[in-house]
Order: sequence, then C-alpha cells, then structure tokens
Amino acid sequence: MEELFEQAGTALLDFAERAESNAIQGRFFEAIAHLQHHRDEVLSRMLSEVAAGFELGSLAPPSVEPPENSAELALISPDAMEESVASENIIIKTNADCFPELYALSQRFAVINGGQRLRDYEIPGGPHHLVHAFRHSLGAVDVEIKIKIILFALFDREVMRQAHALYRHLNSLLKAEGILPQIRPVTLRRAAARARLPETEAARPSGDQGEPQSLGNELFDNILDLMSTRHGRREHGRAKKPIPPEQVMAAFDKMPAPAPAAAPRPPARPGPEQDEQFVKAVKEDLDQQREAVRNAFGGDQLAPVDADLIDLIGMLFEYMLNDPVLPNSAKALISHLHTPYLKLALIDRRLLVNNDHPARRLLDQMVEAGSLWVEESNPNRGIFPHIQRVVDRVLQEFKDDVGLFDELLSYFESGVEEQRRRTDTMERRTKEAARGRERLHLAKQRAAKEVRALVQRHALPEPALAFLHRNWLDVLAFVLLRHADGEDSAAWQDAVTTATELVDLFEPALDEAAVEARLARVSDLQRRISDGVRAMGSYNYSVLEGINGVLAEPATWRERLAADAPPGSAAPAAGGCELDAAATAGIDDARDDSELNDEEQAMVARLRKTRFGTWFEFTSTPDAPPRRIKLSWMSLLTSTCMFVDRSGMQAEIKTLRELAREMLNGRARVIPKQEHPFIDRALVSIRKALSQVESETDAG
Repeated sequence: MEELFEQAGTALLDFAERAESNAIQGRFFEAIAHLQHHRDEVLSRMLSEVAAGFELGSLAPPSVEPPENSAELALISPDAMEESVASENIIIKTNADCFPELYALSQRFAVINGGQRLRDYEIPGGPHHLVHAFRHSLGAVDVEIKIKIILFALFDREVMRQAHALYRHLNSLLKAEGILPQIRPVTLRRAAARARLPETEAARPSGDQGEPQSLGNELFDNILDLMSTRHGRREHGRAKKPIPPEQVMAAFDKMPAPAPAAAPRPPARPGPEQDEQFVKAVKEDLDQQREAVRNAFGGDQLAPVDADLIDLIGMLFEYMLNDPVLPNSAKALISHLHTPYLKLALIDRRLLVNNDHPARRLLDQMVEAGSLWVEESNPNRGIFPHIQRVVDRVLQEFKDDVGLFDELLSYFESGVEEQRRRTDTMERRTKEAARGRERLHLAKQRAAKEVRALVQRHALPEPALAFLHRNWLDVLAFVLLRHADGEDSAAWQDAVTTATELVDLFEPALDEAAVEARLARVSDLQRRISDGVRAMGSYNYSVLEGINGVLAEPATWRERLAADAPPGSAAPAAGGCELDAAATAGIDDARDDSELNDEEQAMVARLRKTRFGTWFEFTSTPDAPPRRIKLSWMSLLTSTCMFVDRSGMQAEIKTLRELAREMLNGRARVIPKQEHPFIDRALVSIRKALSQVESETDAG
C-alpha cells in the first residue's frame, strides 16, 4: 500500500502532463494534493477493514449497501458501476492467477469454521476481502471516478499481483498449526470440474473452458447461485435437464401471440403519480406474461436453471421500467419484447453472457437511443419509429432463428447513425447561432463602451448623439464582427478615428485657428461617415439626415452649443448612454459572482467544469413532469449556458448564477452519464439486490 501511494503521485502527474485542457490538468493536480493529504486516513481505513475481516463470518456479500427498499431493483449510479466493474475485474484475475493457493486456503478455513465451507467473499484476506476493503477505504477521498479507476489499476499492480506470496504465507501459517498439513495440489482445470457438476449447472453458458471466466460469465453464474439460494436450491439438487430448444418452441407456439395494443399506454399528461401508476401497470402485465410461460411448460416440470432464467429476464425488464430517463412511451414499446426475450434466453443462453450477442446489443442500443431521442409529447419524431419497427418484426417473425437479430441490429444501428447525424447537425447549427448572438452582443458592448467614452468628453448636438448611439455604434460592432483582428484591425482604427473627429469638431474652448482647421476637414469627415454607413447595407435615414444637417452647418451648431452651455459647466451626461448600458448589463451581471454566497459560488465553480453533452433535469413544480435537456454550450466570456432538446434545437438559455441556484434548491439536477450498456448495468443491479436479500435472510 505504501508503494501504491508512492506510485499514485507519479501516475497522476503523468496524466496531468498529457491532459487535453488546463481544466482537466487542474483536476489531476487537485487529486494529487487531496490524495496526499488523506493518505494516512485511506491507509488506516484499509488496514482496519482487513483486520476486521479475519473474524470468520464477518464479511458481507459484495456490492451490498443499506437499502431503502429491498424489493426494488435500484438503478446504480455510473460512478458506482465503474467501481464495481473495476473491482470485479481485479477479483476475477486474482482468483484465476492464485487458484491453487486460494483453494488450499478455503479448505483450511473450512476446518477452522467447523467444517462449513466459506463462500469466496468470506475468505479472510481473499481477493474479495482485499479489493472491497480498498474500495471502502477510497471513501475517504473526494475525487472523481476517473482518478479512482487509476487508483484501482495501481492497487491491482502493486498489491493484488503480489498476492501469491501472501496466500502461500497464510497457508504455511495454518499448516504450521496442524490444519490440513497435506492437501492434494490442484490446478485450474475447468472442463474437468464442469463434468462433475449437476446437469443444470453444466447447462450454464460459458466461454473457453480452459480459460478464466469473463466478467459476464462470473456475474451470470453469481446471479444464478443467488437465485438458487433464494429458491431454497443452494446446491441445485434437482436433476432435471434444461428444456431442449424444440420443447421451448412447442410451448411458445401454444401461447397466443402478444398484442402490442394490449399493453398499458403512457399517461396523456405525465406526472410523478401517473408515471408510477403506468410503471406498476406494465410490471403487472409482464408478471402475467411470465406466469403464462410457466403454465405453458407446466410449472413443476421446469429445471431450476430455466425457472431462474425466466425470473432473470423479468428482472431485466423491471430494471428498464425503473429507468428515470427513458420516456414512458419507449418503456411501453420495449416492454413488448419481454416474452420474445424469455423465449430467446431459453433457446440461446449466451444472451446474458456474451456482450456481442446481437439480441443483447439490440436491446442495449434501443434503451440508450430511447433515452436520447424519444420525445414523450411527439413519439413519431426521433428514434421511436425505428424502435417500433424492430418490436413489430420481432413479434411477427421471431420463431427460433436468432439470425433475425443480426438483421434487426444492422437496421437499428443505421437508424441510430442517421438520427445522431441529424441531431448533431441541428445542434451544431444551434451552437453556431448562439455563438453568433454572443459575438454580436459582445461586439455591441465593446462598441457602446467606445461611444460612451467619446460622447462624455463634452456636449454634442442631439443629432450627433443620436447618430453615434444608433448608426455608428452598429458600424463599430460590424467592424469587430467582420475583421478577425478586431480592435487591432485598420478598419476599427479608421472607424474610431472618424467618430473621434466628429466629437472633436464640437470641442469647446478652441482657438480660432484650431476651429478653422477642423471645419476644413468636414467634407472628408462627411464622406467617411457616408461610406461607413453605406457598408452596413441598411441604416436609419432620419438619423443620417440629422447628422448630415449638422455637418452642413458645423459652425452654427458650435455657436448654438456655446450659447446653451452655462459658464463653468462640466460636460453634460451623454444622452442615450443609459440605454446602451442597460442593453449590455445582462452580460456583466452574469459574470459578476460578488452577490453569491459561498455555497452558490462553489456550485458555480463546479458547473464551470461541466462537460458539454451533460444532461440536466429541471422541475418547475412538484406536480409537473421533469424536463430533460442537454448542456450544449457554455460561454466562458458571458457565463451563460445554452441547452438543447432531444432534437438538437435550443431549449433554454440560463446564466451560471441561475443554474447554480436551481441546482441548490432542488429544481435542477445532473443526470449521470451511463458508461456501461443497459444489460450490464441491469445484471449488476440484480446481483446487488439478490446479495442483499441473501444477507438479510442469513441475518434473520
């Protein structure tokens, strides 16, 4: 563990040097400092967890957390999913690498435990124990999940890959105490082991029997073990063979074809209560479908593994119905696949093990695409018609040909690609329009600042003031937008010089020679003003006529201003400046965080790091349905955020200040991005729920 901490700083520093942005680099530097600060706490928690686990029977099943409702399949957060997968991968590799040592250790611990064999996660010092102790110790550090995944990789390299020596040492300690001093050496021969399993166990799908199990195999086997325990069949003692495919086909042929119109429809006006009633109705409908399948086979004739598969598919679809992001219309449509997937799981058990199985990938992609591109209010838009087509073809055409799912997967992937391209194009145009509006706003803000500085020098004729604020301000903004060099361009300097000469024409307290020199340049000034305004393409004729009238008689206007100005008076406030200030104040206010309290400022700082593409959920009132929109663009100059809807069109513009306050008062929340496919997430959640039930049963 000490070596892990030494290596962590070097590894994170290497990632920081290769970071793609200053913000990401800063997060790595923060993580280095944070980890160093909490190093002793992490180590202390780790060692305490390890020590506590050497009391036999004290270790809990993996991935078990205090539940709110053990009957529900909880949705696992993306961060927890990442940690679970990282943990499971380390455990699986260590189990495979140290199999002989762990086998001997489990036999010796069984003697100490009164002859009762310990489960893998109950072995003190075993891979489950050490990995989950480390995972628990990381609760002491508040770093993002990517940093934790790096720490898991270091834990695997610095600790678990050295576990052979540890397990040999533990075995030698027990041998010295006379506990099974002679154990016949074993090797990892999975094929021979499977030959001795009961037929229902041997029917489980797997990969190459000579290789360690994949995460999918391990997870699936673990779930079946837990389900058999729940059903009182811990050893799968019933010697019934799994139902052969032809018998599966015969049973399903006797069942009436599922009718899409019979499924519950989403509420016309969705809300929390209506959503709950809808999901409940769909679950009841799926329960009835599973009961019909059991009856078709003759319930007591089902082999345990087949009964478990039927329950497992039901749990899979229940997890889909609990998804808070997937619209109800998509849930109702996808739920029609429940019975066909029951049939498929009984025919082809690779469905729940092989990540590349076409039917599995198809369901994964439909759930993901439905979450992104199905609009509850207008289901005919987006990806909904493609999901409808897939569901209809499965219901009408699927008999026993798994190849149908290859064809449907290809069709759906092309539809997803087309939808993504269309949405990305719309979103890109929306962002370009937003950037254009911001550039225009910033250009007008800069032009207004220049005009304000000029007109505040001294009094000007009202037509000149109106011209500068209305026409020439637009000319200055146009120059900034048109020229990449902006204020460094010659065009900007010429436009500012022209405005300056116009203002200086009416400067008071000039000697006669200076006045004459400036009046001599009026014709050239008038030409440049006319050229500048004409370049805009359109202009305010009445304002232009006013400035032309002033320039036709500049001496007369000088005399009029001198007569109107009281002796010793300062330059009057320039009319129209208040209007310009009000027009640009919104941007300045959006960037000013001085009025925010500490909590709001912390939230603003956190939101500034939010990645484009993050989905947010906004709720206006407790009874209103949530609105889910995506952060598409954020201006670092103006501190404004643009959100788009599922089609890529602009849905909302909010300042960071507004967004921070909505986050803090519960009216807005980030929808975590799921990094793993739907079925992977569902199986992990199912395993977690079953482990929890087993733990409660054992405790009872």
